[in-house]
Amino acid sequence: MLEFHVMGRSIMFAAFLLIACSDKKKSDGLPPAQEWGTDPSGGIANHPHGGPNPHAGTDLDETGEDPHAGVDMTGADVTKLGLPPPDPSRPIDPAHHVKGVIRIHPKAADRVKPGTPVFVIVKRQGPDGAASGPPLAVDKLAWGAKTEIPFEMTEAQAMIGGTQLTGKVIVTARYDQDSDALTKQPGDISGETHVTIPADNVVLTLDTVLP
Repeated sequence: MLEFHVMGRSIMFAAFLLIACSDKKKSDGLPPAQEWGTDPSGGIANHPHGGPNPHAGTDLDETGEDPHAGVDMTGADVTKLGLPPPDPSRPIDPAHHVKGVIRIHPKAADRVKPGTPVFVIVKRQGPDGAASGPPLAVDKLAWGAKTEIPFEMTEAQAMIGGTQLTGKVIVTARYDQDSDALTKQPGDISGETHVTIPADNVVLTLDTVLP
């Protein structure tokens, strides 16, 4: 079971993950991504360092670094929220995954610094196309030295028992300057992508700077 501990507030963070939705605000400094011309995620091939479950320590960024290095992954106890935790001995279906890279848009590249946390959440896509229900998988990465980091989301990263990573989903990522998933501040950078499980070679572009 993947668990989080953020500033000693594990239960608050778990609650945040269960209710968090993608932030739709756009920065005054950057126009919406669709107005920037060429799709920054188009035509990108499979990332050479994409590996198996990133928690095995084999998923590396462009510099050969592990994006999970130095990130505390322990903490939240969903049973205190009245929710069932995943069975640690449950089988993990390798076909239920989203795998690719998180990339910074060139117009925001000067805003990111190595080591800064990036929170990743997968939620089901509802009939209206918006994120719906509790997270299917959650992760916390560390930004690398260059312009992208690999990620892989599977049912091994579920926080709630019985979670299945299937169907149409929305993957949201946020570059978080203060390392606190409970807060958002000007300069944090978010992005999202819609995919159908299983999904490989996904490019999630951080293209929205919070004002």
